[in-house]
Amino acid sequence: MSKMFDFDANEYADAFAEHGYVHIPEGLPADFHARLVKYVEDSFDKKHLKDFARGDKQQAMFEFLEPEHYDELRETVAAVCGVDVNSLTLSERHIKEYEPGADPYPLAHKDRFGSEIAVGFSIRVPEGSTLVIYPEHDLSVNPFNSTAELRSSFAPQALPDVSLKGAPRVEIQDRPSDVQIFRGNAMWHLREHGAGTTVLYLKLNTYNCDTLGEDPHSFEMRERTLSLADSSPSSWMASIPVIARRVDYIHRRYNRDWSELFGVVLYGQPHATITETEFDALRSMDGRRTVAEISRQIGHPGKDEDVREAIRQLAQRGIVDLLIRPIVMGQTSHTTLTQVA
Repeated sequence: MSKMFDFDANEYADAFAEHGYVHIPEGLPADFHARLVKYVEDSFDKKHLKDFARGDKQQAMFEFLEPEHYDELRETVAAVCGVDVNSLTLSERHIKEYEPGADPYPLAHKDRFGSEIAVGFSIRVPEGSTLVIYPEHDLSVNPFNSTAELRSSFAPQALPDVSLKGAPRVEIQDRPSDVQIFRGNAMWHLREHGAGTTVLYLKLNTYNCDTLGEDPHSFEMRERTLSLADSSPSSWMASIPVIARRVDYIHRRYNRDWSELFGVVLYGQPHATITETEFDALRSMDGRRTVAEISRQIGHPGKDEDVREAIRQLAQRGIVDLLIRPIVMGQTSHTTLTQVA
């Protein structure tokens, strides 16, 4: 098996804890980088993601060159970022090619909520192409599933572009085979003079979030959840419920007459109504407690059976994943990684 990385991850842990980003020159072995170049040449058009085309760059889905690379990625990121490897979920695996006419000075952006940790592999990088990161300005997490939603949420006077002009910035003039790891959904970033640049971005998080369904193991988790939900009560009551990977957001909606409605939205799907009991159950899921324990906590005397059944139905609807062992999950990108620092 050819290795994906060519560096000691532990040597970069202190720098990441202090700054929230690391740049690792020649972090990719020469043979792996050569395979990436060939992969782009052979597969980019076949894996093209039309829904993610953004004018100045095109994107394509990346398939791991070897199955073992998935685990190597998670182990390396866990060591650099100081998180539990078993908590890491892959949320995005896209190759990005910048068009010849790409804007040399684009607006800064933050990655989607699920992209807590962004890992960039520099494949083709023309002279002058520069990754710019703002590691000190407004480190709040993007709560949305796209940067477009984040930008549209601002009042005109609150848009970040003016304030970023005077903010400290880090300019990384990466070269082919370099690796960059940074807090993608918390740090404003952009690529200047990106025309002709090709970068692979693998993005992960510590809160079981895979709204796009791009983690190779998400389908297996869904199948195990359905199997558990249909098994004996003793089995699914002993399982550990967590908010399902495909959930985009959970909300309390108030209509114009102030009537209240609880709901869940899975990425790309319409609103799904849930009860207040189901809403409370979702808020109580921490990746450690079982269905039975949560039911006892929030259920009224003699009514915990109703809570257990509500969680089972949420699992069947794709709103909850059921695990057979606990995981350590973070609440937000910023708190999870900052606590380590």
